[in-house]
Amino acid sequence: MRIATLAAFASDVDRARGGGAFRAAQREAAAAIVSAVRRGGDRAVLRAVRRFDRAAAKLEDLIVEPAALRRAAAACPLDVRRALDLAHARIRAFHERQRPREVSRRDATGELRLVPTPLERVGALVPRGASSYPSTVLMTGVPARVAGVGELVVASPMPPDGSLDPALAYALELVGATVLYRAGGAAAVAALAYGTPWVRRVDKIVGPGNAYTAAAKWLVSADVGIDALQGPSELVAVASGDADANALALDLLAQAEHGAGAFAALISDDAGWLRAVAGAIGGNHAARVRAYRARDLGAAVRAANDAAPEHVLLAGRRAAALADRVDRAGAVFIGARSAVAFGDYVAGTNHALPTGGTARWSSALRVEDFVRWTSRVSLRGDLRRLARAGTAIAEHEGMRFHGASIEARA
Repeated sequence: MRIATLAAFASDVDRARGGGAFRAAQREAAAAIVSAVRRGGDRAVLRAVRRFDRAAAKLEDLIVEPAALRRAAAACPLDVRRALDLAHARIRAFHERQRPREVSRRDATGELRLVPTPLERVGALVPRGASSYPSTVLMTGVPARVAGVGELVVASPMPPDGSLDPALAYALELVGATVLYRAGGAAAVAALAYGTPWVRRVDKIVGPGNAYTAAAKWLVSADVGIDALQGPSELVAVASGDADANALALDLLAQAEHGAGAFAALISDDAGWLRAVAGAIGGNHAARVRAYRARDLGAAVRAANDAAPEHVLLAGRRAAALADRVDRAGAVFIGARSAVAFGDYVAGTNHALPTGGTARWSSALRVEDFVRWTSRVSLRGDLRRLARAGTAIAEHEGMRFHGASIEARA
């Protein structure tokens, strides 16, 4: 792990992000797959599955119905089942507090309301790495269910051996998923966005994936809702010299485990402590971990805010005391015991977070992402004052019949 000055941090972040969630070549490849699925439906999805996931896949392998999911879930080991139960309970308890509430205003002219309504059908993307990710099922499925979504379809890539992970099946059971569609990447996005004979189109697609998934989500975003264009995972740790160097090394290595493109940065004002962390990391993923020395922790926090990363970790008492200054991050983990990995699984907050600097305007996945808002206007009483104002604006804008329509109600 090299140690650089903080002046190099911003340019290193830009290089690591590589210009966005996807590149032109990935967009073109995704576009070809999306077009093929729109024309060919499930058979086009199967071709993609055979190409990228399992060569021996058959058409009937693409859909796992609820009865088959229940049988697979029953084989989930007891310790994993209990862990997922705990995670589900904590995630649900936190998201229950996010339930949207109607907004209304009444006066002499009538009533204005803003009414939330759950989406009818949502598709959740659950990627695969070396194994399946039941945690992502919980993070996407729980807020959807709390919001009251009617039907939850999950798409997740088929492993090379065609097996179904019992832990994944159990997580699907916990969130009440109606269907598991065994495809990933751009093919899954297209199937969810436009529908196939086996999968009806959804109202919104949520969940992470690789660059081709992000490109496909961007391509279909005019026709279906999407949550975000997630890129590689990011962590900026700001630490004071009283933090545990070995624990911080593990936090950085955990971030590097997210694979190619993952960005893990450590900023401190203590050069000796940075060297201690570098020694604890050794040769483990050292190329993916970067360290920077700042003149003070205030400068470190400003750099973290400028980067607007997915995760910020504040380790050590002096760093944790600056938590209120961090306002541009997907999630902030405060204090020596608040490992980012807790947030990935069991803390209760959502791990579907903005990446690539989009925390400047975007937020963690939440219950409100699964509702739509409708304005309802009911006017009555003496409307003359409103009519005069509305007509004056309409006349200024050259909208003669707008004004006439208003005057007819005065």
